Amino acid sequence: MRDSRVLELDSQGELLERLSLLTRFGSNLVVVGGVQGAGKTWLAQRFLEVWAQEKNQALLLCHPNQTEEQRRASLMEQWFPKQGFYTNTQLTDNLEQILEDEPCDLILVIDDAHLLSEQLLSELWLLSVAANQRSDWSINIVLMAHNNSVNPQLKRLSYGQELKPIELDIDQLAESEAERFFEFLVMRYVEPDMEKQVRQSFAKVTRYPGEIMALADQKKEKTVIVRSIVGSPRTLTLIVLLLLLLIAGGYWWLSQQNSPDDSRARIESMVEQTVIPTLPESSATGSQVERADPSFAEAEDDSASLPQAVTDSTATVGIDDSERRVVITSDVVDALLDESATSETIPELKELEETVIQEVAPEETTIATPELEPVEPEVVEQPPQTQINFSFAREELLAYSPRSYTLQLAALNTLEEVQLFIDEHPVDGEVRIYPTLRNDVKWFIVTFENYPTIQAARDAVVTLPNEVQQLSPWAKAMAQVHREIETAN
Repeated sequence: MRDSRVLELDSQGELLERLSLLTRFGSNLVVVGGVQGAGKTWLAQRFLEVWAQEKNQALLLCHPNQTEEQRRASLMEQWFPKQGFYTNTQLTDNLEQILEDEPCDLILVIDDAHLLSEQLLSELWLLSVAANQRSDWSINIVLMAHNNSVNPQLKRLSYGQELKPIELDIDQLAESEAERFFEFLVMRYVEPDMEKQVRQSFAKVTRYPGEIMALADQKKEKTVIVRSIVGSPRTLTLIVLLLLLLIAGGYWWLSQQNSPDDSRARIESMVEQTVIPTLPESSATGSQVERADPSFAEAEDDSASLPQAVTDSTATVGIDDSERRVVITSDVVDALLDESATSETIPELKELEETVIQEVAPEETTIATPELEPVEPEVVEQPPQTQINFSFAREELLAYSPRSYTLQLAALNTLEEVQLFIDEHPVDGEVRIYPTLRNDVKWFIVTFENYPTIQAARDAVVTLPNEVQQLSPWAKAMAQVHREIETAN
């Protein structure tokens, strides 16, 4: 034990001694890994105070809100407080500019090194490599970090090189060391009425210095607050009984308010108020109707004034059964309307009666069929056949790189449709057509130009005429074009 005022355990002393040996001769990058509460911060400060006094020291305590420039400035100011440097320049370049050809013996300890950025971690590794390449430089870097937090990146940086980072682990304290640590640094500062509770907690805690030191933070006020609220067991029992009585009283009051008799009477009154009156059934006798409704007593029977019933049969005048047409003059109609008129007084009426009674044989009618003139056959003009003026461009398309792209303008089923499309939508540029098969159906694909990237193809859409842009041309991979051409072959 180097300092009687500091408790230094055997396991911690062994780790510090190993660090001292690794940093005394040569240049190394050492990673000391441990869980939260393993004592990394204390070990870092203790190592610089006792085991590395003869070296030019620098201690960096990392915080999440620090920038790379701030961390570089903190390191350089501790190493060279009177020298100028650049915070945005790598550590190796700053040291070479300051030291030039002079020797150095530097040591750097970084606590919470898992908060370092990848850029600064790479600079530290390059600084260690540069120190190993120069015999007059002795630069040792000790990283205190969480377990396996910086090791993967350092392995990638050192892959294929002879120089490797050195890894050390902080283990749990032995049972004897944990009890010694607990007695000297915890129980000496615990109040007597808290000793039992703290000892019970120590039996369950993990054997790390940070976990053991946290036991001293248990406060007596927590127990006092709980006792002031809960009180003695007798008071608690009285409170529970009072609550039960209040609950029982409330339940009894609700049951009295909703007794069965009151509920039944309330329901009956509601039914009486909501009964819907019904009309009395009608009967055959007028007396029953009058008794049901007094307003029927003064009613009168006016059925005689109603119009005659409507009949389904119709009466016709002037048409006989043989469907023979009879012409009736106006004098005859007037005579029919006059009830005193008879066939004796009006000769026309007599003649009408004889005509109606007389049976008339239906006349034979003949329909003259007009002679049809011969119709000349209509000559249907055939549309002129579309002349095909294009040819397929299989070889040209296959010659392009499969990583390039083209714009597909249309997919048609006949050569005539392709020719009409080309004639109706002229564009400035190379239009190439190729046939393909899709589900045993032949298609003709119209493409436009060739582009190195898909973005270039999409940007070229705006250069096409408006009527072509309305057809929604889309960028198509040339590899897909090659597959479709091979499918058609």
